[in-house]
Amino acid sequence: MKLKQSALLITSLLVAGQVSAMTVYQDDQNKFDVGGVFVLDAFQPKWGDDEIFSAGRSILNFGFERQINADTSIDAKLEWDQFLNSPTSGKSNFRNRLGYVTVKNEQLGSLRFGKQWSAYHDVARYMDNLVIIDPDATPIYSEGTDGGFAATGRGDNLVAYRYNRDGLNVSAHYGFTSQGETGDIKRAHNYAASTSYDFDFGLSLGVAYLENKVSVDGGADVNGLKDGDKQKAATFGGQYVRDGLKVSAVYTKGNKIHKAGLQGGNSEMKWADADAMDVYAHYAFASGFRPYAYASHVDFKENDKGIGGERQVYALGVAYAFTPETILTFEAKQNKLNEFNANSSQTDNGGGFNFAYIF
Repeated sequence: MKLKQSALLITSLLVAGQVSAMTVYQDDQNKFDVGGVFVLDAFQPKWGDDEIFSAGRSILNFGFERQINADTSIDAKLEWDQFLNSPTSGKSNFRNRLGYVTVKNEQLGSLRFGKQWSAYHDVARYMDNLVIIDPDATPIYSEGTDGGFAATGRGDNLVAYRYNRDGLNVSAHYGFTSQGETGDIKRAHNYAASTSYDFDFGLSLGVAYLENKVSVDGGADVNGLKDGDKQKAATFGGQYVRDGLKVSAVYTKGNKIHKAGLQGGNSEMKWADADAMDVYAHYAFASGFRPYAYASHVDFKENDKGIGGERQVYALGVAYAFTPETILTFEAKQNKLNEFNANSSQTDNGGGFNFAYIF
């Protein structure tokens, strides 16, 4: 495989939060894959500050597949990461990223059980491209973790159905009870559905809807969420991928699915209603360079808690693949709040480096 093709493949996997794998055993019925990546980050949240956030982690996955007959197969995947220093203090450095079992029929579709990429992410992934920061307007990781609780990313405790045929993709999931960001909040239930269509010339268009009902002990208000509240996201998006070019745009109308304040702010940021839009573009050159740009706008709707205003996030980056397995990325960002809670504008600028070795 040429460097350009390999760099495109590996880069697309990494920026989407997924990890490559290689086949170590395969026969007529069985297949066993092993994969992973070692990552080093150095990130300065705000230029001029002494604080520099750094983290190293290793990711390891195992995949198993067995062909039952010509049309039916089962597979399972387990994936973990181990932080050298956890980015969220007080939490374990060891984390389960994925753990699921799938039954798939070529004619009927697939049914998957466990921690997995959600049905909502099947469309939201159009914006899952950044390396160091997370997308803002598309709320894949807005809870500050992997999107497990709200099931916008790697959802916890899901059962999901998917059907793909001739460019049409349909998916739906149901999420069972899951622990929230604090001990006071839990998920009562969660569901999502999405559909998209992939055209032969590289354009994909999709729509997704997600609803997450929360349960809060003792009638408390946890970062703007009360017992019985529903977090909702209606997302419409598209992407165009051709050769080394990728351009994507996504619009989300959210109900308590975006956290208000400066992106990456403290844990007391409140969940709030918002209309949000983000765009992304990159070009992967045959030399291994991949420059990219990102912009988002989140319009928070003023409510009885006084939350209102606008947030913009801009990011520029360049990645270079020394080899298909070794990638270095630099990313810079700016966050800006306008007339937020009747305060004057706030801005912070930051950036950092990411080094990834795929094994």
